[in-house]
Amino acid sequence: MPGVFISYRRQDSAGYTGRLFDILSAEFGKANTYMDLDTIVGGDDFTAVIVDKVSVSDVLVAVIGNRWLTITEENGNRRLDNPRDFVRIEIAKALERGIRVIPVLVAGASMPREDDLPAVLKALCERQAVEIRDSHFHPDAQQLIDVLHTALHHGRLRPLNISLKRFAPALLSGAAVVVILSGILLFQQRKPAIRSDSNPPRKEQSESSSGPVPQSQPHQRVEADGTKNFVKTPVNVAGKWTATVKYDWGDTYSELFDFEVNGQEVSGMAGFLGNDGHTILNGRIAGNRINFMTKTLTTLGNGEQTSEDKHYYQGEIEGDSIRFSMATDSSVQSHAPVHFTANKVEKK
Repeated sequence: MPGVFISYRRQDSAGYTGRLFDILSAEFGKANTYMDLDTIVGGDDFTAVIVDKVSVSDVLVAVIGNRWLTITEENGNRRLDNPRDFVRIEIAKALERGIRVIPVLVAGASMPREDDLPAVLKALCERQAVEIRDSHFHPDAQQLIDVLHTALHHGRLRPLNISLKRFAPALLSGAAVVVILSGILLFQQRKPAIRSDSNPPRKEQSESSSGPVPQSQPHQRVEADGTKNFVKTPVNVAGKWTATVKYDWGDTYSELFDFEVNGQEVSGMAGFLGNDGHTILNGRIAGNRINFMTKTLTTLGNGEQTSEDKHYYQGEIEGDSIRFSMATDSSVQSHAPVHFTANKVEKK
């Protein structure tokens, strides 16, 4: 069953969505990534297929461009106001059934205002958006992948309306299984136990003898809908790390990183140009991957050009070291990505 459903308007964001589909399907598999162009065939009821695919998805990615809100039909009416509009149906169905919806803003688009949306879509404004910029498409797409991994591991939200009639066959089957198991247990209690002393039962290996399970070891999680996923416990990066960073203009500085971890959220300070550090924003950790952002002010010339630069860090954790790639988004200067390794010096 597909895990990620991509909703979009062809006239608004087809190019962006095609690139996203290639990236997401490479990460999660084509069988788990749904976009209408590849899977709807001639003779299918388009609306029925859409509703079916949305219903079995874990996350809906709503790609929103500059024209997503305003595209009109031939009669001049806005498409979003038509109850049969496919985009409206996709998102409304996901919101109704408690499926996680992630707005993805492309081409410089901003989130629609609640007053601009029909009633069935107003809840979209309560969802945190992910921005994908032309100049940083792949780093931003990687952040979306990290968000999707977190969303898929957490499973669905609780649906708005649940009917017990849907589960009646399953409940009856479950009752039958209980009756059968009860009979088996009763029969086993009456049957004498036979055990050969020549083959004593093997003692299960205890945690103390085998050692603790490494934090990054995969384990199986059963979701609320019964599906099984193999996930990695996030590696603990809390504490101080140091790195020697050579920036793209040639200067080298010793930087200090001080991470605070709460579940999958990362906060703290990140060193920059040898300073005490800047506040970590939007920090996340999933398995052995960590990403976060910091902001700095850059002033050029006589002070007339000032830019709030954003620095995007992505790291891969290997024991007591993290291999980082840092990309800078600046309106006054262009920067090449910087690569460096940080080493742990203090645990928390």
